[in-house]
Amino acid sequence: MILLGLAMLGAQKFEFALYGMASHLKAHDRRFKDLTAEEFLRGDGTKTKQTLGAIAQTYGAQFQFDGDELMRFVIDRNLIAHDYWRLTRAKINGGRTLPNPKEFLLNFIKRCDTWTRLCQGWITLAKTAAAELSGRLDEINETPESIQKMLEYLIHVLERPAAEKPAEES
Repeated sequence: MILLGLAMLGAQKFEFALYGMASHLKAHDRRFKDLTAEEFLRGDGTKTKQTLGAIAQTYGAQFQFDGDELMRFVIDRNLIAHDYWRLTRAKINGGRTLPNPKEFLLNFIKRCDTWTRLCQGWITLAKTAAAELSGRLDEINETPESIQKMLEYLIHVLERPAAEKPAEES
């Protein structure tokens, strides 16, 4: 149960980090136009219907994230949120099961951490770029941890195969 809880928390942290990235861009998609960070965190559901899947689909490529990998993540997150008990404990005659549930959760938690760190790295990079454009680079005071996350994001971008990069880059 602890792993299941960690998996859900990890997914929520990643979703919020991805939303944080999306909130820094012009909203071409009207679904996100008026959604503030406060409303997103409040989570009452009235304005946050656009969840991880919609955010990933709308902004994933702009952040240099692999669309297939992101959608696999969304599918796995939905499995954990909606079907985990049924696939691991319900013992439905002839029903699907999840082989190695502990390994599945550990892998998912690791992916959550990786994706969240990449999001945080992108945000640090965006803040630094904005400060440089406005001539205020001397005002940036990032922690060693945030700089490390920014470097992880940059390495992620550099290591992506050319076929996965947006057309204007390849």
